[in-house]
Amino acid sequence: MNHIKRMHIKGLKKFKDIDIEFNEKINILVGENESGKSTILEAINIVLNQQYRSIDKYILKDLMNINSMKDFHKNPQVNNLPSITIEIELELDNQANVDTIYFRGINDKDKGQFEKFGILFECEFDKEFEDELRSEIEDGVIPFEYYKLTWSTFQGSSYNIMKKPLRTISIDNSIADSNSSFNYFNKSLFDNKYSSSDKMKARNSFRNEVDLIFNALNLEGLGNNRQFGINSKKTILDNVLTVYEESISLENKGKGMENLIKTEIALNKSKNKLDVVLLEEPENHLCHSNLLKMLDEIKKNTNEAQLILTTHSNMIASRLDLRNILWIGSDEAISLNKIDQEDAIFFEKADQNGILNLLLSKKVILVEGPTEYMLLPIMYEKIIGKSMEEDFITIISCNGIAYKRYLAIAESAKKKVAVITDNDGKQNVIDSKEEYNKDKVLQRIFTDG
Repeated sequence: MNHIKRMHIKGLKKFKDIDIEFNEKINILVGENESGKSTILEAINIVLNQQYRSIDKYILKDLMNINSMKDFHKNPQVNNLPSITIEIELELDNQANVDTIYFRGINDKDKGQFEKFGILFECEFDKEFEDELRSEIEDGVIPFEYYKLTWSTFQGSSYNIMKKPLRTISIDNSIADSNSSFNYFNKSLFDNKYSSSDKMKARNSFRNEVDLIFNALNLEGLGNNRQFGINSKKTILDNVLTVYEESISLENKGKGMENLIKTEIALNKSKNKLDVVLLEEPENHLCHSNLLKMLDEIKKNTNEAQLILTTHSNMIASRLDLRNILWIGSDEAISLNKIDQEDAIFFEKADQNGILNLLLSKKVILVEGPTEYMLLPIMYEKIIGKSMEEDFITIISCNGIAYKRYLAIAESAKKKVAVITDNDGKQNVIDSKEEYNKDKVLQRIFTDG
């Protein structure tokens, strides 16, 4: 199955330098706010779909890593100017195919020794202007208007988007601007659904028919040989496309239903038209039943396309298998694929679980039941003089000895966790917990006795 195998990001927004290994099928990006989950999806679009190819260069300032810019200002030299590098390694079927060979080569950027398939994006200062701008640069000016954006395959050829190796679609349910989100979805769907020949015929026919209809109106002229006409640059079919269901456009079906239907369409198209589906916060605006329906659609189509999604939903993270989670930290992506299968199944079946509360918290205290859950915050504030929230501590009730399963997740994600439990007056229980604590730094079990 064609899919994204690995991505290396250097200098883009939050990421100074990060490597991400993707699963072939489902990838659940989880992290705190501003951790860079959306930036990862954006990076994929930048490389595969040449996003930002035609932009005002000054926008590059918003894409650069802030620490890279600070490093430059500490020592303003041409060689220290901030830059962006995004490298995507691909796993492609039919590796002997002529179109596929176009992406095969040894990528010098990662000092590789073996041939791989992939695309490299670089945004950097154009050294042709080095002598001309040296003095301004050494005065601390970053000349973004003299930056160049290049896309190349691992073979060394310039990347032509018409030879795009993976068919992708992006669905962003996180933004409030429904129109821009839906327009992008419509264009992507149209682009992936039809052949280049069919799309060209449709666009030309649309433009010609608009001209014919307007000319048939025979509007009175403006005088002095002037008259109204249609600007062909504005009669672009892609800009007016929308999707209808039972004569109702999806934009008018309500935000939650719109999100659900867009996801269903994308997943259904993946059976023979799409390789990668990028999905931003699919839980937004969905009631419990529709979220379950969406999860069912995703599960049914996991063998058809690679899915890369971001979420803050406990249900999505657990129902789609915790082993598919990529925990996005500071310049680090931690896979939870080493979690024991039994632990993953436990959380998949547990409707009420706080697994993302665990992953998204700086510090966590696990307790066994509701009594401890209610009393501990009161005791903590009385003894410490501050609330648990002020100390960025989250408390999670595990319903008995399930804390062991939470600890397994915490170990994989390198989370700081304390467990408060009783020992039932049994020495062997005390001994086993002391044994657990011996080689642990971030996780500890506290018990009486």
